[in-house]
Amino acid sequence: MNNEPLSLVGHLEELRQRLWIIIVAVVIFSAIAYHFSPQIIDRLAQGTGGLVFLKPAEAFLARLKIAFFLGLFLSLPVLLFEAWRFVALGLTDNERKLLRWIVPASYGLFVSGTALALGGVAPTAAKFLLGFGSAGLRPMITIGSYVEFLLFLAAAFGLLFQLPLVVLFLGKLGIVDAFKLTAYRKTVYLGIVAAAAVLTPGPDVFSQLLLAFPTLLLYEGSIFLVRWLCPAEKPAGVAAPGWENNHG
Repeated sequence: MNNEPLSLVGHLEELRQRLWIIIVAVVIFSAIAYHFSPQIIDRLAQGTGGLVFLKPAEAFLARLKIAFFLGLFLSLPVLLFEAWRFVALGLTDNERKLLRWIVPASYGLFVSGTALALGGVAPTAAKFLLGFGSAGLRPMITIGSYVEFLLFLAAAFGLLFQLPLVVLFLGKLGIVDAFKLTAYRKTVYLGIVAAAAVLTPGPDVFSQLLLAFPTLLLYEGSIFLVRWLCPAEKPAGVAAPGWENNHG
């Protein structure tokens, strides 16, 4: 690889080439996903009692949304690799070492969150919500609304599973440390439970636990990572929230 500094025009040309590679990857994976979208929809719709569409283009647009989401999802390794090649020359050795494990970890966490959303929470939530039907009240779920529901859950869970990396980043900046994270554990737990109640549809406790419990484990893992990678001296009296005021 040529390590000579590039001019502004050279950087823009390199960026253009890498963007084209990413776009081509997204288009190819999206086309493949579109081909299999009917089978994917049938699989995801199991347990819903069947889906309907009320507008002529609704089913087609739903297939496009699924194809684009899967295309973007499957091409993420290409996107991350091209982004890495573009920025690597401008990074220090320590920054390169850090990104070499942060980027795969972020992708793995996103995949895990998405898999949990689509494989666990969505079917459970759909079964619970459809249980409110009766002989005179039959569900008619449109394909458009159901696909939007699934994509929202997948994106929300994937982003929420980035918690350990966000906390570690804040630890590297010196904003938080393991002692503060431990001291405010109860407050964070309440926030996680509240977020799970908002992000999961309906009052289904099991679906909320499917999100809250892994997130709690991720938070505990975050404390371990910060304690290991960002060691700090324990402040006096850090046993509980508010220790700053008690020792002011």
